[in-house]
Formats: sequence, C-alpha cells, structure tokens
Amino acid sequence: MNAPESTIWTYPWDLIDEGPATAVARIQDVGLKGVSLASAYHSFEMLRPHQPGEVLLRAPRGAVYFRPERKLPLDALVSPWMDGRDWWAECAEAITDAGLDLVAWTVFLHSTEVALNHPDCAQTHATGDVSTSQLCPANPRVRDYAVAIAKNLSRYGITVMECESLGYGPAGHRHYHPKVGVDLGAGGQFLHSLCFCEACGSRAGDAGIDIDALRADVNDRLRGILSTGVGAADCELILSELRGLDRLIEMRQEVVASLVAEVKEASAATLSFIGMGDPLSTGAPFEALTDVADAFEILAYSSDVEAIKSRVGEAAKQAGDASRLTIGLQAYPPAAHSAEELASEVEAVRFCGVERLSFYNYGIMPFANLAWIRQALGA
Repeated sequence: MNAPESTIWTYPWDLIDEGPATAVARIQDVGLKGVSLASAYHSFEMLRPHQPGEVLLRAPRGAVYFRPERKLPLDALVSPWMDGRDWWAECAEAITDAGLDLVAWTVFLHSTEVALNHPDCAQTHATGDVSTSQLCPANPRVRDYAVAIAKNLSRYGITVMECESLGYGPAGHRHYHPKVGVDLGAGGQFLHSLCFCEACGSRAGDAGIDIDALRADVNDRLRGILSTGVGAADCELILSELRGLDRLIEMRQEVVASLVAEVKEASAATLSFIGMGDPLSTGAPFEALTDVADAFEILAYSSDVEAIKSRVGEAAKQAGDASRLTIGLQAYPPAAHSAEELASEVEAVRFCGVERLSFYNYGIMPFANLAWIRQALGA
C-alpha cells in the first residue's frame, strides 16, 4: 500500500497565503512525509493564528479548490477565491517538488451548496424532511459527481485518495445551528438517519424490500419518540422488530461499498476511507469495505491514552489488520496540552501496531505546535 507514514491535514488557502514552497518547507522540517490537502470542502468559519492581519476566514458555501477539466456534475461550485487560478495545482507542485506525498483529502457528500441546489439528490428522512447538507450515495447523479471529483484529482499525481463523507450522513450532522430538545437515543438517531429518497426506494424494491411499509414503521417509531420524549437506546432491538430493516442495512452497505470502488478506480490511487459517525447510520462499517478500500482512518482526538488504545484496537479488528489504519491526532488542546502529551498519544498508537499518523490541522494550530509534532515523531 502506497501511503505516507505521517501527514498533516492542510487547507490550500493556508499554503497559498503563506506561499506554497514556504509552508511546505515548514511542514517538511517537522518530519512529516506527506500533506493531506483539502480538495472539496464544506462551509466553515476558521480562526487562523498564522495570519498577520485579519484572523477570521469564512466560507459560506462549500466548494472545490481545484480547476476541473470540465463543468462538474450537480453544478458544484469552483471556489471563486481562486479567481481563475488553480490553487490545488500550485500547492501540489510545491508538495511533490519537496518529495512529500500528495494526499487528496476530499469531503464528498456533505455539501450544503449542492444539497440545497439539488434537493432531489439529498437524503430524505422517514418523516419527509429533506437534508439540507447530505447527498445520497444511492443517487446516480450523486455517484457521477463523486466519480468526477476523483477523476479530476487523478490528474495531479496524488498518492492517496482520502475519502471523507463518502457514505450516508448520520443524523444530527447538519449545516445550521441545531435546536433539539428531544433525546432520540442511539436507536432513534439511527432511525432518523435512514434515507427514503427515490433512489434508495428503487434499490430497495430491487432487493425485495417493501420500502413503503418500512418507511411507515420507521416514521411511527420516530413519531412515538417525538411525542413522548423517550428515546430508543437499543439498535439491535429495533433491527429485530422492524421487518425489512436488516435487508435495508445490507443494501445501504452495498451502495457505499460500490461507490467507494468506483471512486477508487477513478482516482487511480491508494484509497483511504475516513470513518466518521455510527457505522450503522453511515452504511460504512469497515468490515463491509475491506475488499474495496486499501486503508482506513479514524480520529482519536483525546488526551486519554487508554481510550486511544481501546479505540485503535477496536478499529484494527474492524479493518482486519492494524497495518491498514491511519490514526488522526490533534496537536493542540484539548486533545494535547503539551509536546510530551502528544508524544504519549503517538506512543499509544504505535503500541497498537499502527505506524501511520495524520495530524489536524496545519492552518488552525500555532506555529509553535508544529514543534510538538516534531518531538512526538522523534524527528
């Protein structure tokens, strides 16, 4: 598997503002072997400690930060910040010229910009609500969109296609500030994450699932939770009680696995899948992806080394082998309060047999914290 042993998640605007060669040299000096460069990203507001002037940067719309060969499906926004330039090409050149691996960190299906413009491509809950931020991986147009992004990125000489949100979106992960006064419980959150859009309905029908009856049952369960305020804690009990739900879970996992395979083929690179959220809700347990993904990533943002060991050990079982894992760490509080604390976290990861690490995030941490990474890596 061709993947760097250490990398840092990085935004192209940070490299552009600091000068790509200058910023990359700073990253290389830390001892890191690669740069995970954001290619498609959601909206954000960011505090930038490196900047001498204004330090708040806001992107109200999700966008791609490369110059596509042709217009992307679903009218995906090419960042107007680039003003005709190709930031990704400029950053990629600096990264590869320095001898570092270029990792295409890509947020695929979590896009408020695309979901609002194309609600027919967004996930639809059993209650009839349409997501404003999550595209459905079963939708053919969404799949074309994801493949087009990967194919475009293959032109830049990437080493790794790093996939974030390449599956169903978990309930609760939204664009707007949430206002929630009901504890749905783990089971309720799972039910609320299920998609009943037209594309999912068509696939369910092909799988012999009575999707209308199942949707009605899921809706009834959710309405009961909303009316009583008593959440459903047991996902396994729900799976045993709702007819067809187990087959829907299998269908969703096939949807995600086949999309991952298509993205991998289009990217012509090692594919690393970032696991976020409850696997039952995302349709993306590592066990269902071991034949299509080359590597897996989890985030272990914690100062508790025993918790890190437990999390990494469980992920290794799910991935089939610790050698297939990359572990994400934060080099700043509250996950790490010192270089020594970060070093102990790195040691905990390596204790579990994992050698690949990624650190979050170059542009939002002070320069001083880069020295913590150097010390933790033993560079």
